[in-house]
Amino acid sequence: MFVIFSMLISVGILGFMFYLAKQRESTLQKKYDLLIDLRQVLYLCRQHRSTSHSALANKEDKNSELENFQTLLLEKTNHLISTAPLDSKPMYRVLQLKLKALITDWQKRSIARNQMIHGKAIRHCMFLMDEVMLAWLVDVNREDLSDEYHMNWQQIIDTMDALTQLRICIDDMNSSEGTSRLQRYSEMVRRKLGLLALISPLSISSPACSKAIDVLTEVNENKSFDNINANDMYQLTSDISLSIAHVYDHMLTELTETLYQPLPKLMAA
Repeated sequence: MFVIFSMLISVGILGFMFYLAKQRESTLQKKYDLLIDLRQVLYLCRQHRSTSHSALANKEDKNSELENFQTLLLEKTNHLISTAPLDSKPMYRVLQLKLKALITDWQKRSIARNQMIHGKAIRHCMFLMDEVMLAWLVDVNREDLSDEYHMNWQQIIDTMDALTQLRICIDDMNSSEGTSRLQRYSEMVRRKLGLLALISPLSISSPACSKAIDVLTEVNENKSFDNINANDMYQLTSDISLSIAHVYDHMLTELTETLYQPLPKLMAA
């Protein structure tokens, strides 16, 4: 009788441990899936910004491409709202509202306004990714990784803030005051990109980012801006923004690989 009772207890303990393992696996998978969807939204938002900027700057017909991005963005955010934890759903609804504002009447905006609206949506998406990642690190009790992640995240946000300030200067780059501000923020962004190179050297040493850093150096040293115009500067800031996104993606991939499994390659729209 005692043997049978002991066996029942052992089976019960094993069953409970299996249940906990399944629960843990389910929690990890949900966070992993949220990150995958948010990465895709971030990518689509960047694609929409690039394409709409090209349409506005060059008077090109990009309606077909943009409609495709718009459809995918709404589909992805609908899926995020349906799968997000109950207490997080309002944040994902806010993201969807920002994206709906972003894709509505973009043709009527100035280039600067279009850049700023997209930038806010991209930032909101990255903050949601950060929220998921921080919750994940807390759940697995990895304070060592959490401290390193927080330090690197702050470097990324600081660089994004400096880049936003640089973008604001572009429209006024040919005035005396605008020139001074553009040079100041060009140097600031260049220095902060150097710090990001410590996190992900390959992202910052890419041809596009290396060229952008060279141009920032030239802008800081040349007050006449003979070889660069506003459209060139917007393209430069887009290249830098992409490099910053690559740095963050590199961080996320390393962390998810350590905690669970690597993130998949982004699916092109």
